[in-house]
Amino acid sequence: MRVRLPGLFAATLVISAVAGCGSGSAEPAGDGKTRITVGDLPPTTQQNVREQFLKQVAAFEKANPDIDIEPHEATWDPKTFATRLAGGQLETVFRVPLTEPAGLARRRQVADITAEVGKLPHATEFDKRALAPATDANGRIHGLPTSEFALGLIYNRDLFDKAGLDPDKPPATWDEVRAAAKTIKGKTGVPGFAVPTTENTGGWIFTAMLYTYGGRLQQESGGKTVATLDTPQSRGVLDLLKGMRWQDDSMGSQHLRNAADLAKDFAAGKVAMIIGTPSSYTEYATQYGGAAEAFGMGALPSGDRAATLLGGQVAVVSPKATAAERAAGVKWIDFYYLRPKYDAAFAESVAAAKAADDVPVGFPYVSPYSSPVAGPVLTAERKHANVPVANFKPYEDGVAAQEFVTEPAVAAQDTYAALDSVIQATLTRKDADPAAELAKAGEKATAALNRAQR
Repeated sequence: MRVRLPGLFAATLVISAVAGCGSGSAEPAGDGKTRITVGDLPPTTQQNVREQFLKQVAAFEKANPDIDIEPHEATWDPKTFATRLAGGQLETVFRVPLTEPAGLARRRQVADITAEVGKLPHATEFDKRALAPATDANGRIHGLPTSEFALGLIYNRDLFDKAGLDPDKPPATWDEVRAAAKTIKGKTGVPGFAVPTTENTGGWIFTAMLYTYGGRLQQESGGKTVATLDTPQSRGVLDLLKGMRWQDDSMGSQHLRNAADLAKDFAAGKVAMIIGTPSSYTEYATQYGGAAEAFGMGALPSGDRAATLLGGQVAVVSPKATAAERAAGVKWIDFYYLRPKYDAAFAESVAAAKAADDVPVGFPYVSPYSSPVAGPVLTAERKHANVPVANFKPYEDGVAAQEFVTEPAVAAQDTYAALDSVIQATLTRKDADPAAELAKAGEKATAALNRAQR
C-alpha cells in the first residue's frame, strides 16, 4: 500500500536510489573479504537514525570480520528496478513490499536463499504464514520478512461501555459488527463504524473485508493476472456496508475521508469502530491525543472465514550475487532485521531505549517466528510496556488462528482507486447498485492490469 496510513498502514516505500550507487554486488575485496552492498541507509536528513544504522553496520562487520558492507540509500522503486538489475546497480540486499517476492521469483529477479536460510538461528521455527509470501510452490525461499502487519478491528472501549456492550469482547463477525454499530449509534449518538473512501484507502479496506468472505480481487488465467471484482463475495461486503449506512443509520453521514481523517475522528471519540493495525495506537496516542484506556483492538471480523490482510516488507538478495555474497547477505538480514525478533535480551534493550524516549512499546505485531520464539521476545519487550497491553488481547487471540492473505500483486493501487469509487457510491447514494458499481470498477482494473502486463 503506497498511500500514507496510520502506523504500519504505510507498507510500500517508493524512494529512488541515490545516484552513483555502483555495482549491486561489489567486487571482491583484495584482502579476501566478501563485500556486499545493502539498501535502506537512512538519508542525511534523518541523521539520528542514519547514525544508528551505521553503528549496526560497524557491529556486524566486527562480528563478521570477513565481510565488508557498503550501505546505500536505495529503497524499492518498481519503475527503476528492472533497469538497475540489468545494469548491475542493484544492491546485494534490498527490501520489497510483501506483494512482490512471488513475481520476482518467477522472473528469477531475486535469489533462491533456501540453503542460506536453513543455516540461520531458529530456521525451523519460522511462522509459515509469515514466510509464505516469499516461499514458492516448491517450498523454496526467496526472501525473509522484516516487518509485517495484519489488519484488525480497532474500537473505542468507552463507547462500548456506554452502549452496554462488553469492551473485552469486541465483535468477531461482521454480523456482530453491524449489531454493535447499531446499538452504539442508538445509545450514544456516535456512528458505530466507518471506513475511509479516498486516496485508495477505501479500496484497500474493501480488500481486507473481502478476504474475510473468501474473495479475491485477482486470479491467474492463461498465464496472466485478471481482475475478479464483481463476485458474490464482493457484493456481500457492499451489501453489509449499504445496510449499515442506509437501513441502520449506524455509519454517520461523512463518507469522503482519508485514513488520517478517520484516525483523527476515532481518537476524538467521533466514531466507535474502524479497521487498522496495532501500531495505529502510536498515532492515536502521540499524534492525535487519544486516551490510552479507550483504545481497544480485536481481530478482523469474519465473514465466511477467519482471514486478514497481511502487509509489510521482505528482504531479498540480488540474483547476481555470488554464493559468498548471497551467504553474507542473508547473514546481514538476520543480524539487522531478524535478530530483534528472536533475541529476547536484545529486543528488551531496544524496547527500553524506545520507552525512555516515550515511544509506544508493548503492542502486538506479526512476528516471522512461531510462538516458542516470538512469545519470549514479546514478554521481554513488555517489561517496558507503556501501552494498555490487556486491551490488545482480543486481537492477539484472534489473529493467531487467522489466514494471512497479501495484497493484490499486480496494479494494486489502480485497483484500489477503482474501488474507492464503489465504496463512495455505496455510502453516499442510497440508490447505488453494487453490481453496476463493481462492473465499472472491474473495467478500470482490467485496463490497469493490461497496461501493467504488456
